[in-house]
This record gives sequence, structure tokens and C-alpha cells, in this order.
Amino acid sequence: MSAAWLLLTGALASTGSWSAAPPPAPDPEPAEDDLPSTELGDDEVAPEDEPAEDEPAEDEPAEDEATDATEDPTDDEPTTAPSSRVPPAPEPGVIPTEGKTKPPPSNAALDRDNPLKQPDRTRRDRVGRPGTPQRFALEFKMGPFLPDIDREYTGAGLGPYATVFGKTDSTGQAIDQPKPFPMPLVAFDWQFLYLAGPLGVGVQAGVFRDKAKAILAEPMAGENLRSEADSTTFGMIPLALLVSYRLELLPDRLRIPLVPYAKAGFAYSIYWIKSGSGNIARNSRGEAGRGGVPGFQVNAGAMLRLDFLEPGTAKKLDNVTGINHTYIFGEYQLSRVNNFGAGRAPSLGDNTWFAGLAIEF
Repeated sequence: MSAAWLLLTGALASTGSWSAAPPPAPDPEPAEDDLPSTELGDDEVAPEDEPAEDEPAEDEPAEDEATDATEDPTDDEPTTAPSSRVPPAPEPGVIPTEGKTKPPPSNAALDRDNPLKQPDRTRRDRVGRPGTPQRFALEFKMGPFLPDIDREYTGAGLGPYATVFGKTDSTGQAIDQPKPFPMPLVAFDWQFLYLAGPLGVGVQAGVFRDKAKAILAEPMAGENLRSEADSTTFGMIPLALLVSYRLELLPDRLRIPLVPYAKAGFAYSIYWIKSGSGNIARNSRGEAGRGGVPGFQVNAGAMLRLDFLEPGTAKKLDNVTGINHTYIFGEYQLSRVNNFGAGRAPSLGDNTWFAGLAIEF
């Protein structure tokens, strides 16, 4: 059968009715000049409808851009949220506000907001003095004081008070008058009427104390006359009810900060004498060394109003606390506290001076 097949194929080949298709020839390689230009230069841009093979499509986010948006430039440090914006420091003379700055307020605007620059609209009394109402005065003062107990003594040597409380020598013998001792006082006035200055009524009180070694009743020959174990104390509380007047027209109207004043009235002093044991001492007649003596008292002096030193502060003090004025002052006091010269009462007055501080409110 193979011989028959060979004969059949040979006959078909000789007649050309059937022939086997030869294999296709390989395409020849194109020349470099015939290739289309696919590389882009530095200044050329690929067409939008034909994106480059290496570039991602427009609807797909680029892998590198997503990485740059989420990753920190530093691989080793974690990502942190951006800090809040800090506003810059204001320039000198500019007041910071929310957002933009504005120029500083004018002096007129500052004066309108300053309570010390506002005009006084309140009047303290009918005469039109500015400020809060003025009704009272308070004084704190101190000065040397020595009760004039030996004033009416007419005997030889020193009087009874100087004999006990006076200066002594080495033997304890009194040789001179005692020294005045500082006495503090406080005074309070109620000012009920203004007649070119306040007219008032008030009280005054102080405290005085003196102490010395007790005198021995029967000293030995050559022995010191003073006891080292016992002492004698004299105490006194001087009181006074006084009418006062202060001429405040000078500082109120003429801007002169001086206020002359005067006081006068009834005085009464309470006194006591104690031994070293603290008990009230008694004399040879058995009378107790305590009691009270009436009399009279006069004070005259001048006050310096301190408002002129700091007018703004003085005005603010008046508005906030009600203290109208502050003063320093000095005065002379004459007191005759001897039961008006009647009886055998001791004289507890003195002629002396005082200095201190005062306020009106």
C-alpha cells in the first residue's frame, strides 16, 4: 500500500492539482531608521490618550505619590501631627487682639477708663467739698509726760513723788526730779458741723506708768536706802472729753496743706500705786493709794495734710476706703487735773507736747 500511495502523490504533483504549502518565511528585521520614535526627550510629553507603559493611568494613584503622602521622609522616626500655629510676638506699642492688631488707645481713652481722672460728682457736705462724706477723725500720738504731783509741795527738799521716782545717787537717795516718760494716747472726734472747718466733740485716752525701787522704812547704817526685793509702781489713765475745731479752709479752698486746730474740755485721771507684791499701797494713815481726779485740759496745734504728696493715691484711698485725709501733727497740751484746786487731791496734769498721725473719714 505504500507503493500505491507513492504513485498517487507523484501523479498529483506532476499535474499541479495539489501541493503542500511551504512554511512562511520569517519577517526581516526592520532597520533602525524605519522604527517609530517611542523614546521621549526632556522637553517632550507623551500624548494624553496613549499613556506611557511605565506610567500609571490617571484614575489609578501613583504608587510613589501615595508613599510620599503617607510616609515620613525619615524611615526611622514615626509620623507626628503638625504642631498648632503660634502667633508671632506683638511689636512694641501694639496691643495684641484676636487676629489682626490695632493701634494703642489714645491718652484720652485711657483717661476715660482711669477712675482717678474722672471728675468728682459726689459732695461730702453742703459746702461742696469733693469726696466721700467726712464725719470722724482718729489720732494716734505720743509725747513725754510727768504728773505734776509735787506742784503744790512747799516743804524742804524734793516732793513725795520725786523722792520715790526721782534720780538717785549710789546710796539710793533721790537727788533730782524724775524724767518724763513717753505716754501714748488715742483720740476720736465726731465732726457734726462745718464752719470753714469741722467742729466736733470727742474723747481722748492714754496710759502712763512709772516704777522705782521701794524705799526701806528703817535702813541700817551704811545700807542702801532702796530695797532690792521690793518696788513701787505708779500708774495712771488720763481721760478727756473735748470740743475740737479744725480750720480746714486753707487746704480745701486755698490749696495750703496746713490745718490749725484747738481742743478744750473736761479731764479726768484714774491713778493707782502698787507695792512690789502687786497690792495697792497704803500710806501711814491707812489710806489706799488709788482714786480719780477731775480737771480741765486745753490742746492747740497744727496738722500737715499729706494729700499733696500723692493726690491720685489720696483720691483713690478716699473712693475705696472712705478715708478723706491723712495728717502728721504736733500739739501743745496744758492740763490741770487737781480737782479744780479743791481738797487734798494730787495734781495729775502736766504741760507737755505730743506728735502723731491722724486720719479723717
